[in-house]
Amino acid sequence: MSVALVNGRVLRKDRLTQGRCVLIENGRILDIVAPSDRRARRAERYDLGGQLLLPGFIDSQVNGGGGVLFNDAPTVETIRAIGRAHRRFGTTGFLPTLISADLDVVARAIAAVRSALEAGVPGVLGIHIEGPFLNVARKGVHDPAKLRDLDASALGLLTSLTGGRTLVTLAPEVTTPQIIEKLVASGVVVSAGHTNATYAEIGTALR
Repeated sequence: MSVALVNGRVLRKDRLTQGRCVLIENGRILDIVAPSDRRARRAERYDLGGQLLLPGFIDSQVNGGGGVLFNDAPTVETIRAIGRAHRRFGTTGFLPTLISADLDVVARAIAAVRSALEAGVPGVLGIHIEGPFLNVARKGVHDPAKLRDLDASALGLLTSLTGGRTLVTLAPEVTTPQIIEKLVASGVVVSAGHTNATYAEIGTALR
């Protein structure tokens, strides 16, 4: 199915252009052409009424939305509600984000994201696990009672989501470079946050 988006103001590189048609096929942008282009004439056309046509936002930290928080109810229904709420403001892709919690809650959150991905819930790209492997000195709003060091016993859980993307925010000083290396080798994106690490500790973690 081909779709032609016409009569919109289209952002291209560093300027807005008008009088062009964005041609979409199988969910991907195929080309930007004149409205008279043969392919555009054959496509299902949507008139944008002169509105801006911009790429959707990708948000890597979404704790909640639509009156729900992921920590309070780590379910597919929560993820769906969060996505629906943020989509109204232009976010088309997001990582449901769980802040520091017990590992059984982390497991439920990962299971919910797995189910959401399998069900094709719009916008969900994976999961962001922010804690509990943080430095209590930099806890921010995180519950200090939930914070803990990261050792090998949690590796299986953190690497268990095989679809989508897993982002883990941790304090490098509460784990080892070897653990971080294993996370990265498993495809996890590791971010340093809520950390009191020294320059040397960060440098070692990055290697």
